[in-house]
Amino acid sequence: MKITKLIAAVVGVPMVVGSFLLAVGGGVALAVPDDDGWVTTGPVGFATDSAALVAENVEIDFGHKATNGRTFVSWGEIPAELEISSRNNKSVFVGIARQEDARAYLSGVAQDRLTSFDDDHDVVHVAGVYAAPRPIESDIWVASTVDGTLEWDIRSGDWAIVALNSDGSPGIDLGVTASAQIPFLTAIGVVLIVLGILGMTAGGLLTYYGVRRVRDPQPTAPVPPPDANPIVT
Repeated sequence: MKITKLIAAVVGVPMVVGSFLLAVGGGVALAVPDDDGWVTTGPVGFATDSAALVAENVEIDFGHKATNGRTFVSWGEIPAELEISSRNNKSVFVGIARQEDARAYLSGVAQDRLTSFDDDHDVVHVAGVYAAPRPIESDIWVASTVDGTLEWDIRSGDWAIVALNSDGSPGIDLGVTASAQIPFLTAIGVVLIVLGILGMTAGGLLTYYGVRRVRDPQPTAPVPPPDANPIVT
């Protein structure tokens, strides 16, 4: 096998596989959002015997703004919703605040801090008193809800999501369904599919060139030389 054919085969096969995965990712990007472009996950349950449940270090950075005030991600904000449902018949409050404001508000309060957000989420317990100030009376929240849907335009910053019982008492048990309207997701999906198809086509051609065999021409029977001394009758 010529070295060029070997290189074509070695490059072509991974290109086909990678481009196929790229196209699959594009298909997922098109299939996940609903008709209005919302991506939804959950519900996920959270429970604690403490007075507060906190998701800290929610760091969001949409990058530097361009001269016209826009960023790469839809004007620097992404619409999001958290649908909250109590599972212990207590009225539950969920609010979003700057992380430093949330820490000051919960200083000295027994709380559980979430370090992951799936069904097997990890929790770090912080000791303190088992009562929190009534959250509805605080002005630190940039968005909040009581037993309902929290609507928030996600923007750059260092945020904390805090769940408490409305009266500040301990024992929180709630379910959360999160939704976000991710900009450009449809366009991204289409681009990924197109790139995947182009990559699979190019990789397929390289692979075909690398593995195909060129048939050697069939030898032809030699023509006997004319007899130098023909017999004349």
